Amino acid sequence: MATANTLERIFSVDYKSKIQPIVSVSIMGEGLENLKAPWGVTVDNSTRDIYVADYWNNCVKVFDCNGKIMFKFGDEEGEGKMNGPIGLAMCRDRILIAQRSDSILNYQVNGEFISRIGKPGKGELEFSDPLGLTFDESNGEVYICDSNHNCIQILSKELTYKTQFGQDYLNFLLDVKLTKEFIYILDESNPWLHLYSYNLILYKSIISRRDELQLDNLNFLCPIITIFLLQIILISLVLAVFLFSTLNLI
Repeated sequence: MATANTLERIFSVDYKSKIQPIVSVSIMGEGLENLKAPWGVTVDNSTRDIYVADYWNNCVKVFDCNGKIMFKFGDEEGEGKMNGPIGLAMCRDRILIAQRSDSILNYQVNGEFISRIGKPGKGELEFSDPLGLTFDESNGEVYICDSNHNCIQILSKELTYKTQFGQDYLNFLLDVKLTKEFIYILDESNPWLHLYSYNLILYKSIISRRDELQLDNLNFLCPIITIFLLQIILISLVLAVFLFSTLNLI
């Protein structure tokens, strides 16, 4: 498994045992082997090559499983030139790249440009900050986080528009992943993680750890507040009895 962070590093880790880095690429810069704000990452399961979206260098860099640079693509002039690549998704011999310039780039895994999908706007196949994306390997469909439009757009395996969902509840989407049972969506503004069924109905939302922590703090404070209020009531009763007794003596 490969993972990226914004500290110019790519880690390859063995998730079947302890999560310890096997390979780390951590040289910041603009050279062939350098990374500058790596964002998305995906792995070619047939070759174990690692594809990295190198955001500020405006390209995708390909490393072997030992962390050795092989080649890069996307920074050449032309229709396939990248502008802030972020999300990556691979299916067989194709790789899709979501970028900040409101479009999706379609490449072969060898770095050969095929086509550009989408443009700025609010309609079908129009995007604003597409971020995460993924393939449904069972049918070739593509799920794309159209972040500023607060929805997931679904494309057919031919990369034509099929449908979209989530506008009524989602808010600035970060990533989307699929399992056999559910569509998992990371949401920056709403309760963090949403599970949708494949009939595109919200099944469950999971609140963030921060929200859970706030809830735990509230649960912790409730008994203290209750005791404090009881003490105030008790003191008020004592004062009332004292004043009543004093008035009767007078």
